[in-house]
Amino acid sequence: MANKKANAARKALEFLEEGQIIGLGSGTTAAEFIRMLGEKAEAGFKIDACVPTSFDSRIHAIKYGLSRYLCDPDQVRGIAVAVDGADAVGQGYVVKGGGAALTREKVVAYNAAQFIVIADDSKLAKAGKVVVALECIKFSAPFVLKTLGKLGYDASIRVGTGKVGPIISDNNNFIVDAKIEIKNAANLEAMLNNIPGVLENGIFTKFDKIIIGDEKGAREL
Repeated sequence: MANKKANAARKALEFLEEGQIIGLGSGTTAAEFIRMLGEKAEAGFKIDACVPTSFDSRIHAIKYGLSRYLCDPDQVRGIAVAVDGADAVGQGYVVKGGGAALTREKVVAYNAAQFIVIADDSKLAKAGKVVVALECIKFSAPFVLKTLGKLGYDASIRVGTGKVGPIISDNNNFIVDAKIEIKNAANLEAMLNNIPGVLENGIFTKFDKIIIGDEKGAREL
């Protein structure tokens, strides 16, 4: 599996140009990209700045020698390219949010001139329901759950495995997971975001490239 993730990350490096501001995604495949980007910078590749999408991606950037490039969104003129992973890749959409960083990931991805999704071939979505994460303010959580239930979705607040009680996002909010069959991704993305109290959901419909890694290499969908 590690080879598949690495192959996807390596392919994404081919689309970078020197002097760019780069958005750093979250998750295991994005971590592979950050590691390789650090190696590339160490070898002399020029980077203007990096905007991390989570505490996790910031930690990986520091670990792999990119700390001097780290910036917040208000410190850069724009983002040239964002590279991030995916929990599932479907026809015309990707699903993210397994690491509870979906809101910051979408902010960076949708504000980048180019958004590249990298994933291994196990993430290709099968028919049926997938888990869609929604970040919501704590006050709204009971109402969000009730609304999702009325829509026919099985939903629950995500709880921690290393802590008691709900997961708290980097934005200090709750994460609600809902099992949903995605048919019209763009409409569903907009509809979920219109539920009062929902900050963002994990359906992404705006991207420029999807790179899938396997044991032999990587390919664009």
